[in-house]
Amino acid sequence: VLVKSQSEEIRQFVRAMRPPEIDGAGLVPTVKKLVEAFEKDAGIAAVFVGSSTRVQTSTAKATEISLICREALHNIQKHAQAKHVTVGVGRDGDVFELSVEDDGKGFPFSGAYALEELDLLRLGPASIRSRVRQLNGEMFLDSRAGSGSTLKIRIPL
Repeated sequence: VLVKSQSEEIRQFVRAMRPPEIDGAGLVPTVKKLVEAFEKDAGIAAVFVGSSTRVQTSTAKATEISLICREALHNIQKHAQAKHVTVGVGRDGDVFELSVEDDGKGFPFSGAYALEELDLLRLGPASIRSRVRQLNGEMFLDSRAGSGSTLKIRIPL
């Protein structure tokens, strides 16, 4: 049993190390696949919203956005003790929007913070903050201690 559990852990780790493949289908189908794989691997109910969203962007930018989503989901699996997750994608003109919401325990702090505030206070996931900054994006984190959190990012296309 221990060997089986450890080998599954190693498989998940190796999968997580590979960048998500952005095939001809594009960013939105890739994010949808990430959500489906998360639900299967983590055993946490996950809903994807925004299948009809159309987005054209570079493969490099799409990969970075996918990595942000994957890390947010990984953090939920590892820390949140959530039972439900909703991942939404959308487009507002030339801006791609991603939201990841869970019903877990939230962060150790409560409140809604923008990227600049999170940086100053050194709160929230540092690598996601860094990726969003590199993409000239905006990030908002709303933590409700004991009842979940919502991460929203906006990335110019």
